Amino acid sequence: TVGSYAYLNGALHVQVSLAMDAICRDLCERRKDTSLAYLCTPTDLHLIPKEAHDAALANYKEFSKKPFCMLMKLFGGKKMLRKNVRAPVSGVGGEFYYVDGISVAQGPNYAMAKRMQHWRAIISHSKGNVVSSNIAPSTSTASVVQNRTFAWAYEGMPYFTPYEIFAPETSKSVMIAILFNDLNNPKSVANPKNALANPNQLFASGSFHGGVWRCAYTIDSIGESSVLLYFSRVAAPYVLTLGGVGIAAAAKYMGYV
Repeated sequence: TVGSYAYLNGALHVQVSLAMDAICRDLCERRKDTSLAYLCTPTDLHLIPKEAHDAALANYKEFSKKPFCMLMKLFGGKKMLRKNVRAPVSGVGGEFYYVDGISVAQGPNYAMAKRMQHWRAIISHSKGNVVSSNIAPSTSTASVVQNRTFAWAYEGMPYFTPYEIFAPETSKSVMIAILFNDLNNPKSVANPKNALANPNQLFASGSFHGGVWRCAYTIDSIGESSVLLYFSRVAAPYVLTLGGVGIAAAAKYMGYV
């Protein structure tokens, strides 16, 4: 089993993904029993189950009535808090529901690098190789939280339930368990003998998406609101303290104390 897990910033991510792809291609051609392993990002375009689509719709109906969300929509317009629900598309195999989890802030290099990994996974799987390619949740890794904006947003995102940010240790443990299942369970979608209605369903079965699929709003449209929520929480004790001091000063000035 060959795991393609390398990550580098910027254009280097595309380059290292290309290098990993070349290794995986050659190994699969020369050793037919080679199995591949990838970690997909939730911030991508994915096929999802109808249950996730219905949950996102239900959450949207709930959150769209909340005062904070109504206020952010009023001032943010179409940029903020965009509906995370789309009509299904028809194709060979039936109707397919999908989620647009792409994060523009991550840049085109990140999207390209992850897409290349999807292509190799689909090609190898179609040629008879076992391919474990599952979605890992948003995780507070050093490579992510080094960007202060992302770090602030991560602190506020859990407001939009069921979205959750996981510690690296949790994500690692769960993804290892899913990997072991893919490699050893003959009924797993990773096994090419199990037919898929669409090749992109390879990435949906073992998804540990952290709530992105069921969130009321697209991941790319909750960033600013999440940062605001974080700073509101941080500032709350200071605001309350200043308010208390102001009330005490006013009471003393007016002779009540």
